Amino acid sequence: MASLREQALAPLSRADAERLLPDLSSGRQTLERRVLRARCLKYFESFDLAWAELNEVLPQIRDPLLEARVAVDLLHLSYYLVRRPDSPRLEQIAVKNAGSDPFILAEMHLGASIVLTAQNEISAALVRARRCEDALQGAPKGRSRDLVATRVQRQLAHLLSHSGDYLDAATAAEATVRNASRVNDPWEAAWATYTGGFVDWAAGRIDRAVDQFTKAEAGLRAVGSSVWRYTCLCLARARMERGEIADGDRLARQSATGAAEDHAHLALLRGETDVADRILTRAPTGYPEDEQFRNNVRAIVRAQKGDPRGGVRMLDEAANEYEARGMAHWALGAAVHAAYWRETLVRGGGASRAAGLVRDIGARGGEGFAYYLPEVASWLGRAAERDPAARELARKIRARAEAVLRRAKTDSAATVGSSALDEATFYLRTVGLTWRELGILREMELLSREGKRLDRASLAERLGVSPNTLRVHLTRIRAKLDVGDRRGDEVLLSAALTQRPVA
Repeated sequence: MASLREQALAPLSRADAERLLPDLSSGRQTLERRVLRARCLKYFESFDLAWAELNEVLPQIRDPLLEARVAVDLLHLSYYLVRRPDSPRLEQIAVKNAGSDPFILAEMHLGASIVLTAQNEISAALVRARRCEDALQGAPKGRSRDLVATRVQRQLAHLLSHSGDYLDAATAAEATVRNASRVNDPWEAAWATYTGGFVDWAAGRIDRAVDQFTKAEAGLRAVGSSVWRYTCLCLARARMERGEIADGDRLARQSATGAAEDHAHLALLRGETDVADRILTRAPTGYPEDEQFRNNVRAIVRAQKGDPRGGVRMLDEAANEYEARGMAHWALGAAVHAAYWRETLVRGGGASRAAGLVRDIGARGGEGFAYYLPEVASWLGRAAERDPAARELARKIRARAEAVLRRAKTDSAATVGSSALDEATFYLRTVGLTWRELGILREMELLSREGKRLDRASLAERLGVSPNTLRVHLTRIRAKLDVGDRRGDEVLLSAALTQRPVA
C-alpha cells in the first residue's frame, strides 16, 4: 500500500478522491494529509477551499517534491478560479523541482497549457501540451501514466480542434478514450466521450457530435459537475445546429452555463437576432483576448440587422485575430460568414471565395465550420459546387444544411421562444445571483406567461422545495436586487428584467 506521502504526490482521479476523502476529514492533520485532502476537494470542484488550503500549507513545506506538487495543483486551480496573475509565480515555484518526477513535470506543462488555452494562445498551448507528452516518456507504465496521458490527449484533442487540425484532433480523441478505459474512473471515461463529441462538432460532424455528447451527458449527469453543465451546453448547440430547436433550447437552459457569446449564438440559431443583440449588449466586459469570440457573433448580428459591410469588417478582424493566436478553426468560420455577407454586397464577391474555403475545410479533415449557421452553410455548398475539387464536400454541406432548415421549420415545439431573463442573465450573474436563484426567477416568469397568480405555495411545489427553503431563496434574491421586503414577490421579476449594469 502506498504511503501517505506517495499518495499526496501521485496523480489523482475523481474516483481516488471519492475513496480517500472520507478518511482525510478527521484525525491529526499533517502537511501530507492536508495536501491530499485539498487535492481531493479539487476533484469535487470545491475550488475555493482547495485553493485556500494549498496556499496556506505551501510556505510550510520543506519537501521539494511536495512543494512542486502543491504548486502544480495551484497552477491548475488558477485556471478554474480565473486567477491569471498567480499562474506565472506558481509555475516558477513548481519548475524548480518538478523535473525529478515525470508525472509532476507533465502535469506542470499541462497546467501551463490549460492556462494558455484560457488566454486563447493556442499555438503556445500546443507547445506546452507536446512537452507533457515528452515528460511522460520517462514515466513508468501503470494507472498513473494512463491517467495523466488521458488528460494530455484530451487537451491535445481540444487544441488541435481549435487549430483546425481535425485529423490529428480525432487521433488524440481516440487516444483519450483508450487511456481513459484503463483508468477505471467513470468520470474520466465520460469526459473522454465528451472530448470525442467536441472534436466531431469542431469538424462539422454534427450527427456524430450529438451522439457523443448525449452519451457523455448521461455518464456525467450523476456527478453534476461543471463538465456536465458544459456538455449540456455543447449538446444544446449541436442539436440546434441540427435543426432541433426545442430540444436544444431546453438543454441550454438545463446547463445553466455558457458565456454571452454562447447564448447569443443560440439565439441566432433560434432566429432571434434582437435577443442575440441584447444579450451581447448587456454582457459585462471580459478579458480582452476573449472579445474576438463576442465580436464574431456581434458581426453576424450587425450584418443581419442591416449593416453587412460593418459585419464583414468585424469578421475579417476576428479572423485575423484568430489566425494570430493559432485558432484556424475559428478563422475558417469567420471567413465563411464574411464571404456570405460579401455576396450580399457585391454579386460574386463572396462566391469567388467559397470553393477555396470548402477545399481548405476538406484538406483539414473537416465537414463543416465553426458556429454553424445552416443558412450560411446552404449558401456555401451552393456556391462551391461548381468547383470540381470542392464539389463532393460542398454537396454534403449543402444537403445537410437544407435538411436542418427543413427540420427547424417544422419543429412543432420550436415556438417556445426565448425567455426575457436570457437577455439579463449575464448582468444578473454579475450582481451575485446564483444559477439556482435564476431558476426561481425563470419559474416566476413561466407562471406569469401562463397567466397564473404568483403565490409561494404553487411556486414551491413547481420547484420541488419547501416553502421555508423558497422563502430563504427569495430573501437572498431581494437583497441582491435591492428590493425592499414590503414589496410583493411579483416585483422581483420586474426588477431582474429592468436593472442594468452601472456604466
